[in-house]
Amino acid sequence: MRVIAALLIALFAAVGALPAAAFESRRITIEHDGRSRTALIDARADARDAPVLIGLHGGLAGPMSVRRRAQVTLAAEGWVVLWPYAVEEGDWNDGRRDDDGRLFDDADDVGFLRALVARLAQAGVADLSRVYVAGPSLGGTMALKLLCDAPDLVAGAAVAIASLPAGADCAGGPPRPVLLLHGTADRIMPEDGGRIGGWSPLVRERGDVRPVSETMEILAARNGCNGYAESALPDRAADDGSTVRLRAYEGCEAPLLHYIVEGGGHAWPGSRASRLEGIVGATNRDISATAEIERFFRALAEG
Repeated sequence: MRVIAALLIALFAAVGALPAAAFESRRITIEHDGRSRTALIDARADARDAPVLIGLHGGLAGPMSVRRRAQVTLAAEGWVVLWPYAVEEGDWNDGRRDDDGRLFDDADDVGFLRALVARLAQAGVADLSRVYVAGPSLGGTMALKLLCDAPDLVAGAAVAIASLPAGADCAGGPPRPVLLLHGTADRIMPEDGGRIGGWSPLVRERGDVRPVSETMEILAARNGCNGYAESALPDRAADDGSTVRLRAYEGCEAPLLHYIVEGGGHAWPGSRASRLEGIVGATNRDISATAEIERFFRALAEG
């Protein structure tokens, strides 16, 4: 416990002089499975038994990139927000395999994230019953990996512009709240499944994913849902080339929401359009993915 206490003092030492609503980011490195693993932590100095959000970055991007784009506000509200680093180039060990059947990475990412949360829980900072995970793209596939393989760790998940890796087994586990968001014109994580980025010969092999419809069927069965109600959300940005429909699943043992961005690409709704829009596709501005995900998790945490 002395080591843990010293760690927290180091993490939050510079935060003490800030106003109560402020937070600061700190870096933590732990040894796990023979590797040094690192994460950024956003938290207030007075955070105790706080709900936790694990924010997972996508491929070819680190935590600072997704943190900057998402602009999550939960840390200022007393949450602990973790931004872990994958071992290499965003290739989380999320179950994706290459054409020869080999995993893209052999890192024990599930164990690393479990150890990271446990370290903070032992120090009294994190509430193990309120741990949530979210991520875009390959961060989303890793969020699904946690949902499927470590349901005891996560109390809910938000998955953006991603679907289950091909061959992933996620059936039969306990129901968990899930929000999934995808763009119908996403050419990198294709709605109909298949090769990630397969439309371009310039994208190195990243494996295959299931169709979004199949992913939702698996999640709906796992949560015991018996249908959904669909509604069109207001088209607040008529010039963004996209609209949003929300499917709220019914009769579920745990909430299941599906935001369908018609015409949307491999982009984070509500953020600034990417300079690579010609590659990633349109960025929807009718909703803020961050606001929708935070609203979803707040409701779960307040229970």
